[in-house]
Amino acid sequence: MTDLQFDAAVEKIRNGDKNALKLIYDAYGDKIYRLFLSKVHNHQDAEDLTSDFFLKLWECASYYHPGSGHRCWLNTIARNMAVDYFRKSGREIPSEDPEVLNSEALTEHSTAEETTINKMHTSHLLSSLSSEEQEIVQMHIAAELTFREIAVILKRPLGTVAWKYRNAIGKLQKLAKEGELV
Repeated sequence: MTDLQFDAAVEKIRNGDKNALKLIYDAYGDKIYRLFLSKVHNHQDAEDLTSDFFLKLWECASYYHPGSGHRCWLNTIARNMAVDYFRKSGREIPSEDPEVLNSEALTEHSTAEETTINKMHTSHLLSSLSSEEQEIVQMHIAAELTFREIAVILKRPLGTVAWKYRNAIGKLQKLAKEGELV
């Protein structure tokens, strides 16, 4: 969904059009669910948070400023909701999100055994990264955010975000190659 399409949909939501919310859900529902799943590591909680996210989007549509980058705005809402979830539940906020990247890397035709092995391998590789590197990789790959959007969300310079991503990918590639040799 382009920024212009999103802006038009939000304007319709402001006027009470539920079909416009469905358009946004169709475009981003799966991505938002995967983002929550990567944070809470529980399918039911991720589904609940996803439902709550779209209710919140309906309620706070008037706060959106057209032309300000909708994907960044959506991810900021989701990230804040995940933090609130952990605060309310009294649980510690996890720093790694291997399940999201694992689900992205797998094809629909993978067997359960291949899926388990790939998840274990990816989880092991990701655990070698710092929490900030993990978050940047997850945001860029799983949430499909640009480096600029990630920089805004994390309040870090654009160059730093891009550099950390490239370094993280380099580390992962090196570790993956080393794993093939074993």
